Amino acid sequence: MQKLKMIRARKEARKKQLEESPLEEFREYPDDLLYGIQYQSLFLRIRDSSMNMFDNYRALRSIIYGQSVVIDCSYEEHMVWRETLNAAKQMTFLFGDNRIHKDPFNLHMCNVKPNGEFMKQLRKNIPSLEEPWFPMNIHSESYLDLFPKEKLVYLTPHCREELTSFDPEAVYIVGCMVDKMNNEPLSLAKAKKDGLKMAKLPLDRYIEWAPGSKKNLNINHMIPILLDLRLTGDWEFALRHIPRRKLMETKILAMQKRFDNTSLNRQDLFKSFKNVRRNSSLTMNEKKFKSKRSLYYDDM
Repeated sequence: MQKLKMIRARKEARKKQLEESPLEEFREYPDDLLYGIQYQSLFLRIRDSSMNMFDNYRALRSIIYGQSVVIDCSYEEHMVWRETLNAAKQMTFLFGDNRIHKDPFNLHMCNVKPNGEFMKQLRKNIPSLEEPWFPMNIHSESYLDLFPKEKLVYLTPHCREELTSFDPEAVYIVGCMVDKMNNEPLSLAKAKKDGLKMAKLPLDRYIEWAPGSKKNLNINHMIPILLDLRLTGDWEFALRHIPRRKLMETKILAMQKRFDNTSLNRQDLFKSFKNVRRNSSLTMNEKKFKSKRSLYYDDM
């Protein structure tokens, strides 16, 4: 009995000590909110690890219920080494954009060479790529062996048919290729060889391109466009993922800014542009060398 009284007394003393001691504040950064009843917020703090688990859950759920989209990885032999590295970089961004979307796709990488340079670089970018729980399907087989042929639609910028509306029953195929040096219509030839339906995005209907801009898009632009198109059905909203540097609007704004920041009149300014362009002309070999150097460092 005396022992129980001593234990109870120690508990009361400890409780009183905690009540009277000042509250400890842990802030990782000075402007962080403190969570709890006695602080600014009553809500629980959602940590980065919780958000990461939630995104993984959504991506894993899409493997069961999501619409399938194929990334065709059969173009590695047509790319130089730096183009292959750039393709792996784009694939890394693609996976991240798909994973955090409200309604992600069920991604299938087909025609994969397990020991190829593309997969070696992709494993470096995503160390957990081949873990059993990783929310992406990787196949060395062709998409013809995995899906009904009548459902497959190959998205290529070289065909004539435009994708007017998103089909939730279709399995869209996007070629994983960086074609800085090779501008041949390889995806068109591949779709024709396999006897598949083809379509291209109606970019010219909604986009005013800047002079000299290529109308082909990276895979990490194509998939977010398809995600938003399926979610909203709004082409203008979905095409916001196109890099601004490709648009005429960006060039006009840059020109206006140049006008505002110079004391020259417009005629003299145009003459300076022509002189710079004339003086910066390169030979074909110089252009090829310069493009090879800049492959991996281009903006995504």
